[in-house]
Amino acid sequence: MTLGEETLTIIALASAAVAFLSLVMVLALGRKVRQLRRLRSRAPAPSESPGEPGFDARELAYELGELREAVAHAVQRVGIVRFDAFEDLGGQLSFAAALLDADGDGIVLSSINGRTETRIYAKPVERGSSRYNLSGEEEEAIRLALGVVRR
Repeated sequence: MTLGEETLTIIALASAAVAFLSLVMVLALGRKVRQLRRLRSRAPAPSESPGEPGFDARELAYELGELREAVAHAVQRVGIVRFDAFEDLGGQLSFAAALLDADGDGIVLSSINGRTETRIYAKPVERGSSRYNLSGEEEEAIRLALGVVRR
């Protein structure tokens, strides 16, 4: 396997992992949407008022809160930085990608491309930072995901 094929394989595997995580989140959100639709189908007809039997505003408000919380924990913020990890290699084949939710929690993935191998690292992110040492590119990916402009 050549270096280019190995790099493409690693990028494909990382992409597949991200796609799988996204699929899981979409399925969870779909379940919540179905629950909300079921609640809406039981909602009162336009002629009914909140004071009449059959209208449960508390249950509807609870389900809406659950849906909002589920969406808040989905990947919403993405930042990607491409770079050359080594001076003698070009093409910016290395990258750092931050995948964060609304609170700035998630992961930052880094792929370091060398002449003979490519390595991938994953570090947890909590509220926009990590307990692990971050490279400048990883920090920049997190800043981009959070929408923080560096001056």
